Amino acid sequence: MLGGWKAYICSPLSAATKKEILHNMDMARFYMEKMEELYHCRCFASHAYLPLMLDDTIPEERMLALRIGKELMALCDAVIICGRRISSGMEGEIREAFSKGMEVYWYDGPAKPFEIMRMKDWRDVEHAVQICT
Repeated sequence: MLGGWKAYICSPLSAATKKEILHNMDMARFYMEKMEELYHCRCFASHAYLPLMLDDTIPEERMLALRIGKELMALCDAVIICGRRISSGMEGEIREAFSKGMEVYWYDGPAKPFEIMRMKDWRDVEHAVQICT
């Protein structure tokens, strides 16, 4: 399905505590490895590493991190949403992916836990889960 493609991993970063943010970074790295293993695609997840350099609580640094993420996403053939929660940053990435005509998949979503499914429209994502701001 995704063999040989480049895929952008879209998973939550923001959280209430530093410990939870570090956990979310670990999860982004886990999803990168898992998608490469299962679907043989090359994966990118800027939020797996950028928070080591940029502070998500400083608006200018958050905006820079989001821009870098979108630049990486532009190199990709597909976006893979990972997990069952959509953050506000993820919402922007998902909307942009659909607007650019990219293929969007959801791994471990509410409809199919621990499976991947293709999302045809933003409304499929929007109605499946509550967006967290």
